[in-house]
Amino acid sequence: MPNPKPNAPKSMRKAVVEDTLLMKVVQKYFKLAGAVSVVWLVGYFKFSVSWLWLLLVVYVWKDRNTKAKQHKTAISQEIARDEKSVILARVEDLPSWVNFPDVERAEWMNKILDQMWPYIGEFVEKILRESVEPSVKSSLPASFKSFKFSTIDLGDIPPRIGGVKVYTQLRRDEIYMDLEINYSSDCNIAVSIKGINAGIKDFRLHGTLRVVFKPLINKSPLIGGMLVFFLNNPEIDFNLTSLANAFDLPGLSDMLHSIIQEQIANFMVLPNRFPIKLAEGLDLNKLRYPQPQGVVRVKVLEAKDLLKSDISLTGKGKSDPYVVLKVGAKEVKTRIINNTVQPVWNETFEMIVDSADGQLLYIDVFDDDPGSKDDELGRVNMDLSQLKEIGFEDEWLPLEDVKQGMIHVQLTWLWLANDPLELDRVMEQVMQDTRLDKTLEENKTHVAMLLVFLDSAMNLPRGKKTLQEPSPQAVLSVGQQEMESSVRPNTNEPRWEESFRFMLHNPNYQNLEVEIKDTKSKKPIGGTLVKLKELLVAEDMVLDQKFHIKTSEGDSYVNMRLALRILTPNANPEWMDLDDNLIEEVPKKADPGTSVDSKSEEAAAKSAANGSSVDQSRNQARSSGKAESVERGEGDVTAAAQAETLDNAQTAPPQESGLRQRNVVKNEAGEFELGRIQMTFRYSQGRERLVIVVHKCSSLKPIEGDSKNLADPYVRMYLLPDKSSSSKKKTKVIKDELNPVFDETFEYSVSETELARRTLEVTVKNEVGMFSSSKTFMGTLLLDLSTLDVSRAVTSWFDLAPEHQVKSTSFESDI
Repeated sequence: MPNPKPNAPKSMRKAVVEDTLLMKVVQKYFKLAGAVSVVWLVGYFKFSVSWLWLLLVVYVWKDRNTKAKQHKTAISQEIARDEKSVILARVEDLPSWVNFPDVERAEWMNKILDQMWPYIGEFVEKILRESVEPSVKSSLPASFKSFKFSTIDLGDIPPRIGGVKVYTQLRRDEIYMDLEINYSSDCNIAVSIKGINAGIKDFRLHGTLRVVFKPLINKSPLIGGMLVFFLNNPEIDFNLTSLANAFDLPGLSDMLHSIIQEQIANFMVLPNRFPIKLAEGLDLNKLRYPQPQGVVRVKVLEAKDLLKSDISLTGKGKSDPYVVLKVGAKEVKTRIINNTVQPVWNETFEMIVDSADGQLLYIDVFDDDPGSKDDELGRVNMDLSQLKEIGFEDEWLPLEDVKQGMIHVQLTWLWLANDPLELDRVMEQVMQDTRLDKTLEENKTHVAMLLVFLDSAMNLPRGKKTLQEPSPQAVLSVGQQEMESSVRPNTNEPRWEESFRFMLHNPNYQNLEVEIKDTKSKKPIGGTLVKLKELLVAEDMVLDQKFHIKTSEGDSYVNMRLALRILTPNANPEWMDLDDNLIEEVPKKADPGTSVDSKSEEAAAKSAANGSSVDQSRNQARSSGKAESVERGEGDVTAAAQAETLDNAQTAPPQESGLRQRNVVKNEAGEFELGRIQMTFRYSQGRERLVIVVHKCSSLKPIEGDSKNLADPYVRMYLLPDKSSSSKKKTKVIKDELNPVFDETFEYSVSETELARRTLEVTVKNEVGMFSSSKTFMGTLLLDLSTLDVSRAVTSWFDLAPEHQVKSTSFESDI
């Protein structure tokens, strides 16, 4: 009913009001009559009353969910229209520039977006109708070829940029820019299939979008290209329209949201990137596939004091907890531990990190509820840029968004090394850790990463009878890991230009298998096998060449670039500064079977013939060093020095995991022949806690009088000058052992200023019975904590000393 005009006579306005009231009464009557009719029909047809209760539950849930979405949408759209007037009313929706000093306000960019939005809308509509719609039609079955976009309306509200953060302390030819995107749109996009319409509206997205300008060039337009991607999964929400509204039910709605979230991740969340070419001559593959910055190894140990999510009739509840880890688009989860609030997992995972700056490790704890949505037991986020700096974290982390609960995790940053000698050190360390920790055998810790850039294939055979060109797809596998390329229809020279990454257990024995199949006939075309040990002797551990494909006819080749990188916790400036464009370049054209890098190919061929790897690498380095030095006029001195350096590196003892390693073991029993102890120290500045991990002892001296000529050792610590019970820390007792392994973590609450005035007393003792005459003292040491570098974790071996010869030991003198 239209509203009366302001200057209309009173009689007319009164009539309009009465008509409006009458219509409301009529509508209310028919609603009540409809409800009563439904109840009558249920009774008439003798339906169970359970159906009414089910419909009531669904109606209440949908009504509450719809109102909550409408409220959130209204607030978001109001902020988008007038941020300043709403900013004080909604504190939790404050943009990032309010809370973070290094984030700048970008109102000028919002004004530009607002002005350009109508034109952006037309551009997006053109892309959807001319590119996306034909592509979707071609991939659908024949019965759904009527697919089309019936409505494309991006609305009047453009995205808002809450803040901008620019990184300039990087390489000279690149700029990173992080944009906080808040898109609360009034869009309406619908599709039609056979006259049936379905769509979404009020789409909302919030996340951090990174824009990389790279490379910077000295000619117009000064920027060669751009990369656009989300660092982590953005938060999304939307409302459904028409037929799709039927999916807005419990379970179905969550499934639909997760599907859309996954599709966005596959397109725009790391490691996936959207490249934009700005300068002529730039190959987009140089932007699309950079080398990862590293790998984070996450060991989920245990949790304690979790919420009791499953309440029983007796009032004593439990939970069925599991942990989900996320880095970018990658997600893994632990096994479920049933009926406990003190779960122990001891599971190790390795997550590839493409960009540590700004990227987070998400740790979410859930309670498993089969048949319904899993309950949240808390979450915590870890900044990977900080882990990259310190190298190692061993923390009990309080869970957020819940009243109680903590989770214990160990995090190790692994660099990507291009030194084949580092593989031996890492392999030996992994074997040692596996012997000490049996859980590592189940998780199969990896030691290397294989980066594969699949460029193209040539001269693939056609069908024998029809001579039709195939629709080839490549299947790449290393062990149990298998990945597929996209399909290139109707061509015998497909160009894929795709990247793949494999984690390796031992590249000395593993192979890369590439099989090309025809998706039309479902028959294999041919394949090739590459022994990964060939990469160990290649220059920079990279092979960039054409590999022969074994087919039924003709000379067929696949063009690939392979790069092997060793996963090591040892920080080395040469590995930190490795060129991140290792698999960017498209492999160069070369004669069939000929490597682009002749040196690499010759070395690989020799390695395959002799079956050697690291030893040949040393000999090759020695000979090549000599040749290069003669060429430069330096004589044989440089070559000899290079060979000696490689020999020394090969015979050096394995380094311990962690950021800093100390004390190359010369005497396993220590200076005083009483044995040695290995410990890790780290100071948490945020929590003001000194975290100490007692790893193990070695070569302890047997106790006189022990029947087995052994000992029952344990470790006791005091934070001097305090020798009270609160300062005393004690490990468990290891029976009948002179090389005990403890791996126990202890914490002292102490400020950084007070820490510099403290000394840690560490004593290894032998447990004795009440009537035993055996000695209890086995060795001791005093550590001057003022010399501890509080900015990083330190793992070290220390010599045990007799009581009368003990003296204060500094961390600096222990190198």
